[in-house]
Amino acid sequence: MTAFFSEGGCGYYGDRTTRNHGFTDENHAFTPEQITRVLDKGYRRFGYDYYRPYCRGCRECTPYRVLVNQFKPNRSYRRTLKYNADLRVVWAKPQPTQEKFELYVRYQLTRHKEMDASPDTRRELAMAMVSQMYMNPASTLELTIAKDSVVLGYAIFDRTLDSLSAVYSVFDPEEVSRSLGTFNILCAMEKTKELGLPYLNLGLYLAGHEKMAYKKNFGPAEVYVGFSWKLLA
Repeated sequence: MTAFFSEGGCGYYGDRTTRNHGFTDENHAFTPEQITRVLDKGYRRFGYDYYRPYCRGCRECTPYRVLVNQFKPNRSYRRTLKYNADLRVVWAKPQPTQEKFELYVRYQLTRHKEMDASPDTRRELAMAMVSQMYMNPASTLELTIAKDSVVLGYAIFDRTLDSLSAVYSVFDPEEVSRSLGTFNILCAMEKTKELGLPYLNLGLYLAGHEKMAYKKNFGPAEVYVGFSWKLLA
């Protein structure tokens, strides 16, 4: 295991610098018990690395987990489930395919307008997809959402002794009306309950950021503050 600190531009606020503390599990040698302890301390996983923000002068990034046994879908969430009742939901071991890669490319090009679809960009995105989604511990699961035989979305979740923990997700950018991001979380909520686990870890919550504050709509939940989990008011 190799520990590190890293610094770079903040992915949420362009005028800020991010600083992460992390460590590398080079061979995915951590046991399920060790992974559980690490994620329960507020760390996130990216490939072989586990990291947690330790930014100077900013504490806005807060690990967030839903108490799944207390979650009750509201009317909007029930509509999303009904609207997507025609979709096929499959949980399995993560498996990259060419179809998933093409969807990954379209998803990233939609999110990052400065990108192009050149061969160099596609090579970079292929490496990014593998490092983000297919360098996983043995217990990791993949959720695939499909319409007939066409994949509309897929997501990676780490399974620990007490949670499913979201790693990364990709959705068809042309299927906006389906609210696939919300549907993904609702599917993960049901899977977490099915596995008998108390928490669905949704990663970092930023109360003041328009793209991250949505997580508060999935609750009740706890946030990791001051080295312990506390119920979010």
